[in-house]
Amino acid sequence: MRNLLKTSLEKLLVVPGIKLARKRPSLPLIAGVRLLNGIQMTARQLQLIMKAIQKKAPCKFLVFGLGNDSVFWSLLNQGGETVFLEDNPVWFHKITKRTPEITAYLVVYDTLRKDWKRLLESPSLLEVSLPEAIKEQDWDIVLVDAPAGYDDNTPGRMKSIYTASKLVKNAGDVFVHDCNREIEDIFCNNFLKEENLTSEIKSPIGNLRYYNIMNR
Repeated sequence: MRNLLKTSLEKLLVVPGIKLARKRPSLPLIAGVRLLNGIQMTARQLQLIMKAIQKKAPCKFLVFGLGNDSVFWSLLNQGGETVFLEDNPVWFHKITKRTPEITAYLVVYDTLRKDWKRLLESPSLLEVSLPEAIKEQDWDIVLVDAPAGYDDNTPGRMKSIYTASKLVKNAGDVFVHDCNREIEDIFCNNFLKEENLTSEIKSPIGNLRYYNIMNR
């Protein structure tokens, strides 16, 4: 009973909390929303992305990865189009069942992180099969926070970083999480270009990089 009451109270607070943070994106408010939603990124990292969304909203926002932050991103981009790409079927069905109002597609990466050198040398192998609704658009903002890339048996983010570089519009923004890891660092430098790097917020739970794509 106590757990049920706690869950119901959290649900009642989540949406109003996000809307309030959207109007007043202060770090204390964002930290509260982060705690309520169980979001991994730090409040400062969330604030950086929020500012980019607010600057361009309503905009076209593409997110690689579904998670506890999905409702947060959808509500921030009020009046815009926010779409999620997820490769884990279990996680996909869990999140879309919990939040049926979001737009999400199940994708397949068919890679392993350990093959990153071969993939870097052959960019044609980095193409991802995507719905036409995704490929036909130029996206204002792209967030790469998937697929998993913590060991050699995971898909790695080689394809998602490459795809982000192709789908984002000129002068668009790309955010990549976990850039403290070697593969993310190498693929970002290769496809998003160091000269486009605007800022980086470091954290023990993963560095976030912000690229404004002016040079390809």
